[in-house]
Amino acid sequence: MNNPALNTYRQFSVQGSTPLGLIVMLYDGAIAALRRAVSAMEAGDIPRKCNQLNRALAIIAQLEGTLNFERGGEVARTLKYLYTYARGQVLKANIENSPELLCALIEKLSTVREAWCEADRRPSPPPSPPDGEDSPHPPSPPPKPGSWRMAA
Repeated sequence: MNNPALNTYRQFSVQGSTPLGLIVMLYDGAIAALRRAVSAMEAGDIPRKCNQLNRALAIIAQLEGTLNFERGGEVARTLKYLYTYARGQVLKANIENSPELLCALIEKLSTVREAWCEADRRPSPPPSPPDGEDSPHPPSPPPKPGSWRMAA
């Protein structure tokens, strides 16, 4: 569906967002795609399911590609683990046609999304002197301990 008004709105939303707000938008997109994939699974709509899972995987890859391990340190490594886990769960859910796996993943991603939202609402610290390290966004906030790790 190509809606010019919606496309214009999205363009202005992206242009007016903070770097952390853009990360939240990516999480929103991944979560929405996963929800649509669950709906497609339940309806037996295989092409739509595959399309939405591919969309979610592309967004997860984008999130992973923005990680800055120098500035993000342990948090970036933890998020890398989350994204690797998320990709694996999407693929497993696709193979097993399991909406339950996707629903569990949606819950985990929603928890991390909330942490990003909270970080985006905090006042910005005063600018620090340039140190030669440019980043498209500041280091990420840590997810709540144990909120998304796989059960042993």
